[in-house]
Amino acid sequence: MLLSGSAFAQESYFYFNWDVNVPLANTSWISSTSSRGAKFGFRKFIGAERKFAAGLDVNWAYFQEYKPTETFQQPNGAITTDYFNDIFQFGLAVSGQYYFPVADRERFFPYAGLGLGASMNAFSTSYNIYTDEESSWGFLARPEAGILVRMGARRRLGLMAAGHYDFSTSKSASYEYDNFSNAGFQLGIMIMQL
Repeated sequence: MLLSGSAFAQESYFYFNWDVNVPLANTSWISSTSSRGAKFGFRKFIGAERKFAAGLDVNWAYFQEYKPTETFQQPNGAITTDYFNDIFQFGLAVSGQYYFPVADRERFFPYAGLGLGASMNAFSTSYNIYTDEESSWGFLARPEAGILVRMGARRRLGLMAAGHYDFSTSKSASYEYDNFSNAGFQLGIMIMQL
């Protein structure tokens, strides 16, 4: 009776993940993979069978790519410089997951899910001490598949791994983005709430 009460009480979890991302939109401006990202969130299981969960996600990623020296013609002359192209991405989403049954459902929780929300992208070019920047908000859709692995059937601590695709309607005419999309892999920890 005590064991079943413990399993029933584990109805939610928090997680914190390291998030590695590859940009998929306008790769002529930035194409480099970024290991500077994180994602954290909360999930609440719905129902005693723990097949569905819903919650919130917050993520950020920073993309940067060095560009060698170029000459840019301006109406009043020319500028010759090397520079960095940067994108800072911030997202907030409401997410839902379906967990596929594996064995006794106490340690392994493979899942597929979808997050919907908003994304802010700040696009910038930095050269010497100057920076040109433009930011915009857009709708965010994030399909995701992954697995939760608890360290033991009765342990609160576990690991989480997932792959995701982010699509945002965030636009920038100056930086030639009609939208922004990226694919990523995340790895981190989760803590079941007792």
